[in-house]
Amino acid sequence: MLKDKMRWIYMADLLADEYRQCLLEGREVEGYREEMERILNLSPGQEKEEQAAGLIRKMEKAPIKAEYSYKEPTGWEGIQKVLPEGHGREYPVPKNAVYEKVKGAWYGRAAGCLLGIPVENWTRKKIADYLKDTNQAPLRDYINDTDRSELMEKYEIVREDPNTSYDRQMICWRNCVEGFPVDDDTNYSIMAIKLLERYGKDFRAMDAAEGWLLGFPAFHACTAERVAYRNLLNGLLPPGTGLYLNPFREWIGAQIRADVFGYVNPGKPGKAAGMAYEDAVVSHTKNGVYGEMYIAALLSLCYVDELDMRQKVELALKEIPPESRLHDGITGICRMFGQGCTYEEMIDAVHRVYREENWFDWCYVVPNAMIVTAGVLAFGDDYDKAVTRTVLSGFDTDCNGATVGSVVGLHLGFGRLDGRWFEGLSEVRSSIHGYEKMKMEEVVDRLVELMK
Repeated sequence: MLKDKMRWIYMADLLADEYRQCLLEGREVEGYREEMERILNLSPGQEKEEQAAGLIRKMEKAPIKAEYSYKEPTGWEGIQKVLPEGHGREYPVPKNAVYEKVKGAWYGRAAGCLLGIPVENWTRKKIADYLKDTNQAPLRDYINDTDRSELMEKYEIVREDPNTSYDRQMICWRNCVEGFPVDDDTNYSIMAIKLLERYGKDFRAMDAAEGWLLGFPAFHACTAERVAYRNLLNGLLPPGTGLYLNPFREWIGAQIRADVFGYVNPGKPGKAAGMAYEDAVVSHTKNGVYGEMYIAALLSLCYVDELDMRQKVELALKEIPPESRLHDGITGICRMFGQGCTYEEMIDAVHRVYREENWFDWCYVVPNAMIVTAGVLAFGDDYDKAVTRTVLSGFDTDCNGATVGSVVGLHLGFGRLDGRWFEGLSEVRSSIHGYEKMKMEEVVDRLVELMK
């Protein structure tokens, strides 16, 4: 039914997420808890929606606590003022290395995403138990579903989901799909290509927003992006679109849109982060924006072979505010890695702070960026381990699998990736107008052309 697909729109459904978001931002909202509970107990209807919207606006405007320790500017100039010395430094990249690198990134991203799609929103225990019960452990390849009725019931296995946000209804178990299906992770990469081809490298947030409205259906946007889409249609413009009645403003959505901006800026992390900023503020703010900037900068640095992965991560961190929650979380992972902690120990540390069974934590940018960072640090020279272990870590499995696959694929280059991951992936489908079906090789060629 249509109403079942109207997620992330109804104001009452947004209240709890807004309350959690404001707590993380250090806002004084504890006094609104009782009012929130009262509104949630009202009968569904216009009155409930209006009261919920009013409370969300009050919480969005609540003051920051005096003792709040993080400093998180929102505007471009404010961000640049707090960056450390050495940010924006550019590195030479041999032209003859670009094609192999970007091909590895694009194919690596697609495979990592497809690996994680069918178990998205599963806990890591559920993933591990399912793989064991279906004889797919240890995870070394794509995940298939099962015909065993007792396991289908135990794990709630289905092959169709009529409420999916995309035109496809098949769950993307590898045995159920041909080629690469429509998915938001890929949609935004294709959208970025269209954005750059249409508006050029000097595009601004207004151009990105216009590209969305012209480029893909509203139902193909999720969480913060769907809210931003709604705000655009109601006459708001960026950066207001990412702020107004938007409790998802620091979720992972912008971070998964970063890749192309890193690809087209070889060795130029500052420029990559700048493009990512313009794209991100359409739907996000603060750490939601920083997440896209960080990944774009990291990918840009992956062209530089003289740097190891830890150096690339640390240099990418120079492009985001050093006293932000995101910087703090990623720095913690880097510290653990430097102390010799295992990948499992780093992931356990994420799970101790954030709960993957909680919808907010599962989509919040900080734990997901920490998982991505742990994956690329621990397995930067081993694509197979990088994507499989990342997916096994839970949280946003397809987004994180895609990002880790992208980073490691670019770092290694296509020739060092096992070809089995790309069997049957000759073309990619998207819901971007005019770009609905493209050969994988054509995407690589377009990306290389955009670098010129």
